[in-house]
Amino acid sequence: MKLTTILAFTATLVSSSHTSATLLTDVGGVDQFIASTTLSKSGDATELNWAQETLRKELNDQSITLTLDIKDESGTGWTLIDDPVENDIYSTQFDINPSYFLLKFGTGGTDIASHLLFKNVGDLSFGVIDFSAAGIDLSQYKNFSIGRLSHVDEFNANPIDPQGTPTNPIPEPMTISLFALALLGLSRRK
Repeated sequence: MKLTTILAFTATLVSSSHTSATLLTDVGGVDQFIASTTLSKSGDATELNWAQETLRKELNDQSITLTLDIKDESGTGWTLIDDPVENDIYSTQFDINPSYFLLKFGTGGTDIASHLLFKNVGDLSFGVIDFSAAGIDLSQYKNFSIGRLSHVDEFNANPIDPQGTPTNPIPEPMTISLFALALLGLSRRK
């Protein structure tokens, strides 16, 4: 009886450890690394301007404007992806579905750039970074890891028209009012 209980417990433990592993397919694949730099004065405006100018140059499109939607300064929530080939891939779940995101690291006296810019591809609710795509081999650095993450900036891109105004429409008060009335009608039906 005891042997059966031990075997059942061991089987449950083994199967539960495999089901809790985060796989690359669970998070929509690796996001595209765009560029890195070290900004001497790292603030919201500086990071936003650098990301926007970098995208304009990389995409050869001066009409792109970015908005900083969320700055997550917790530095937590990143998990190692269970991948048989790469072991430098980490993921986190975002609060919004950003088009782009920037990671700011404390580099620990290394020669690694402190700011990394990524395009969010695949499942937009996840950020998935591959340090090797950014040219960083984590096994070479003792003072650098995902634990050195200072903050994450989540950006959305808004193309602008030739007159310089964003092309994403802002909801008019009438649209918002109609939506509110529809919700009120649905709530009364129940």
